[in-house]
Amino acid sequence: MKARPHVCILTSQYFDWGIYGGFGSMSRKLAESLVRSGHRVSVIVPGRQGQQPSETIGGVEIRSFSPRNVVAACRLIRESSADIFHSQDPTVLTYLAQRLHPRRAHLVTSRDPREMSDWWVEFLYATPMRRLLTPLNYLTESGLLVRRAVRRADAVFCPAHFLKEKVKRLYGLSVLPTLLPNLIDVPATLPEKSVRPTITFVARWDKRKRPWLFLELAAQFPAYRFVAVGQGSASAESGFDAQLRRKFRDVPNLEMPGLINRFREPERMHKILSDTWIFVSTAVREGLPLTFLEAAAYGCPIISRVDPDQFASRFGKQVHDDDYAAAIRTLLAESPLEKGRAAYDYVRETYETSTALAAHQIQYERFAA
Repeated sequence: MKARPHVCILTSQYFDWGIYGGFGSMSRKLAESLVRSGHRVSVIVPGRQGQQPSETIGGVEIRSFSPRNVVAACRLIRESSADIFHSQDPTVLTYLAQRLHPRRAHLVTSRDPREMSDWWVEFLYATPMRRLLTPLNYLTESGLLVRRAVRRADAVFCPAHFLKEKVKRLYGLSVLPTLLPNLIDVPATLPEKSVRPTITFVARWDKRKRPWLFLELAAQFPAYRFVAVGQGSASAESGFDAQLRRKFRDVPNLEMPGLINRFREPERMHKILSDTWIFVSTAVREGLPLTFLEAAAYGCPIISRVDPDQFASRFGKQVHDDDYAAAIRTLLAESPLEKGRAAYDYVRETYETSTALAAHQIQYERFAA
């Protein structure tokens, strides 16, 4: 039997070591799923506090370098024996891998392409330190070398349909990217919801996510249970996180469990999403968040200002004026679990882990030497 290709995942974050965003979560989910299916998988990622230069977790070889140390990054890429380099959102690592291994296969999944308007939103809601780093982040994530690398890639993918035209326009592609779905664990049957309606928020407690808008809702609906999962993602956000917890700690129907590591304690997230009647996102900008897909996989309708792939308008309510309370009242009056079932059916058909993993493997076999 022909050996499965060795895949090296290039990513800006890997779920753990203080980084808990969607890019890192999907990078880890994909990597560990590929290992279980017989692939050799390695990861090259900027190192974070507490991370060792080389570790093996879940059968995945994770090698890290000091952020901004291009020489160290080049060394790791040069030493890689991977058949395929798969960027989980393009960065300067994508460009370096192409230069150092021009005869290998180079694939790109563009998860959250950012035009100048998107970068402006990032800047407006950033902490002072992040604002200082915005120009550098732009160069390493959306600059000329990165755009050139995407155009030169053997294939470009998106995890959501609505991103295709944006990616084609942003990177100057000649054809639309192909859908390559995220890997989402979907229960075999819809979970039975809690007797008391539960309304849930799952996100980093960063200002762009605007968690305070969700926390304020709990007092307006004392008969319902509100659960706000997440925490600030950096030391600069810790004061903001603590301030919110102090302000809302006495709201009796509000739970703030902090970060839930879905890889180490999946049963906790399973229980919360099983109970959830409505999932609420208050972010001002998103790609297609993994949290939308994960909530939909448990039959949760979505209330959101953003509407990627019409997840809110099809499977819940899109909010146009930040009146989330009105959206909750309307959705609860319209049999929300019916929309939740439609969301469940869509995610099961498109994003279920085995289906999405098979879609990745088809592409890997296509481009393997």
